[in-house]
Amino acid sequence: MKLILGLDAGSSSTKLMAMTEDGKKFIVPMRMGPMGDHKTFGAALSRFAADNALTEEDFAYVAVTGGRAAEAGDRILDVPVRRINEIEAMAAGALRFSAREKGVVVNMGTGTALVYAEQGKAPRHIFGSAVGGGTLMGLGSRLVGSANYTEITHLASKGDRRNADIAVADLELKDLESLDQRLTLSNFGKLRPEDGVSEKDAAAALVNLILEVVGTEAMLACRSVNCDTAILAGTLADLPGSREVFDLFEDLSGIRFVKAGMPSFVTAAGALLCAMEQD
Repeated sequence: MKLILGLDAGSSSTKLMAMTEDGKKFIVPMRMGPMGDHKTFGAALSRFAADNALTEEDFAYVAVTGGRAAEAGDRILDVPVRRINEIEAMAAGALRFSAREKGVVVNMGTGTALVYAEQGKAPRHIFGSAVGGGTLMGLGSRLVGSANYTEITHLASKGDRRNADIAVADLELKDLESLDQRLTLSNFGKLRPEDGVSEKDAAAALVNLILEVVGTEAMLACRSVNCDTAILAGTLADLPGSREVFDLFEDLSGIRFVKAGMPSFVTAAGALLCAMEQD
């Protein structure tokens, strides 16, 4: 039985996942840098095949989605290409890997896309945000001297964002007593030179800022479509401290924040699922 390769060609990275044509078995996924031109798609397919003891003859076709999908052409090496709408791929993958019938998909990539997905219905793009992985790496290069995702998140996991942020709990104001003491009053409110904030604490505050923005967007998106579940997908769903932040939003809003399985590969897997429905 041949395989179908799903390829999510994003602007920051490329995710690949394969499964058998009957949809019963997934192959270990792979992540690599962004595609630059048609030749890099061929190199990506060759590497994926070699790492899994496969050849290009083992693939029936490649289901390509993402911002750089158009650069794939009609064939990658000698394997036919099917282009899949990215919103449809996000929705299909998120529902499958969260085991939910419906929800607002919060896809955290270079930016953040919010899509309403429901089994048996066409997905609907609600809105998007410019805050995401690009923000993490861009501000990370300024705050901690690195634009490397792994380095930034490693620093953040060791830092304490409370040393860089001002929280409600920091201010003993009677008119704030009704607010949850875990809430941030000002992101980076303590980032003045005289405050002496360490790089690891600045990294933790940067991660927290992104998560709080995404959490707020998810809450508003869910309310706009009368939905009580946000499905977290994309690489940033695994950011350190994400569970703590989204637990707070659950407590405040009553909306459930559910992380999809293998969140980085949700869209690549969704491309596979959408392509199979076309057969």
